[in-house]
Amino acid sequence: MSSNDLRGLQVVNKAYRSILALSAMTASLSSVALEAIPDDELNHYTGQAFITVDASSYSDATLGNYEFTRVNLGLDIETLSNADELRIGEFDRSYGADGTAPIVDDNRNIVYNADGSVAVHDADIIIQNFALGRVDNYNDPENPEIVPFKIKDPYIELAYKMDANNPNIRRIAGVRIGFGQAQGDLSGDLISLTGSLEGEIRGPGSIAYDFSCQDAGFFDFNCIALSLAANAEIYAGVNLLDGATGEATLNGARYLKRASWIGVPTGTNFETDDALLGPLLPLLAVSEDCAVLGVTACFPTTNYQSVYVGDPTKDFENGSASGAFISLQLESVPWEDLSGIAGASRVYTDKGAFLNVAKYADSSGQQRYPLYLDLYNALTGEPRVATCIGRTKGC
Repeated sequence: MSSNDLRGLQVVNKAYRSILALSAMTASLSSVALEAIPDDELNHYTGQAFITVDASSYSDATLGNYEFTRVNLGLDIETLSNADELRIGEFDRSYGADGTAPIVDDNRNIVYNADGSVAVHDADIIIQNFALGRVDNYNDPENPEIVPFKIKDPYIELAYKMDANNPNIRRIAGVRIGFGQAQGDLSGDLISLTGSLEGEIRGPGSIAYDFSCQDAGFFDFNCIALSLAANAEIYAGVNLLDGATGEATLNGARYLKRASWIGVPTGTNFETDDALLGPLLPLLAVSEDCAVLGVTACFPTTNYQSVYVGDPTKDFENGSASGAFISLQLESVPWEDLSGIAGASRVYTDKGAFLNVAKYADSSGQQRYPLYLDLYNALTGEPRVATCIGRTKGC
């Protein structure tokens, strides 16, 4: 085995340890004593298995044949968890290769290494000061209120790739940790993200006008359009972006790797349900070079210190998000899409780590975004909720 093979094996082992550590942290539960139940008493109980195992297969005309084994944990978890850093998928990538995004500064200028190459982050997922859940009234040590991150039906799934020449031989291609349903605050310094992080910006047009048009001339076309929409609610979908271009993809890859910016992708637009402006606004408010009608539409992911997964206005059953997972692949893997969206089939992932926090279907079948940002906070940033007693972070 060559030194390169050994180095690759070490990287893979390190990444697997990272994702397994995340699994252990997320599934941490209070321990309880177990006692045997007599047969005559057991007759009075009914229920279902605490752990179930599902096996499935999938064939892709391009990628080949796969088998999957999913271990379902019938758990309802409420957790407040803190970690100094979550780092997964640490191996060499280069700018542009397989959709790897560049590091850019606050002015969207590409950062270069000392040798002249474009700088990229050194891991697929880097979240510093990572936390799930929050603490209200955190400065009062006598009366803090823990608001946990809630998870229902977590699972661990292994993907196996079948050998094209011998169907009796298979190898592990990937592993993922997923949640049947999840709701609550996810906090951290989002340094590097790989995968799908979908959300929606929504708010009154007057906020965009106030941010962009205070010093504009009377005949500024963008501000005229925003003034027309001042009393209407406007909204747009947001995704991970290449901060240098505002594009959601790079070199035709399926998704961006190691992105550090998020916003309204180039070519998409603000919309409104206003009857008068509805047909007009999409024609005017198209994102180009990280701006929509003169309003900044791309932001560093570090602006958002806390994001709420799910709908904060609803209870868990009606407001939780489904289909979220984090995975690690040694090669391309087509994971089953568990978002509940009609017609959804597979989430295609490439080598490395992948974070999937994408659109899902709620209990009524309506498509929802797992992340919502009001327009004001999208433009100014989302502060971190407290995740410790006595301080906001760094427990």
